[in-house]
Amino acid sequence: MSSPRLGVKALVVRDGHVLMNQVLTTDGEELYGPPGGGQEHGETQEQALRRECREEIGADVDVFQVACVYEVQLGRRIVDGAPIPPFHQVNVAYWCGLAEGEEPGLGTDPDPGQVGSVWLPIDRLHEYDVRPRELGAWLQDDPSSRPVGIGPTAP
Repeated sequence: MSSPRLGVKALVVRDGHVLMNQVLTTDGEELYGPPGGGQEHGETQEQALRRECREEIGADVDVFQVACVYEVQLGRRIVDGAPIPPFHQVNVAYWCGLAEGEEPGLGTDPDPGQVGSVWLPIDRLHEYDVRPRELGAWLQDDPSSRPVGIGPTAP
């Protein structure tokens, strides 16, 4: 790993709920996280976020403004008997809305283990396994006291 990867995440809020990808692990655990992923060379962050949302939730989004920034760092580990190299990603989360006429579902190229997208009630995020956990807590905080930077986060 030569340097951190840059990721973009969509925070789509509607009627007191936030849109999350639903992932089923090989162990049968349900995890939730915002749609988004890595920015590719030559893309703007907005272009990357729109592409990632089409791939993961099958919907176009309107990108508004930066909500927060958080890092995810994972050391070298073994998964299903195979060594996985260290991972470090800096994520820029943007407030987004669904483009007119769009509804989320499962996109054209979902993440491994992703089984769909769901609306989770913000006031009950602590009841779900939201990753990173600090993001779920941040979303539940008073908006007037939310910091722009969250971190470090746990996987």
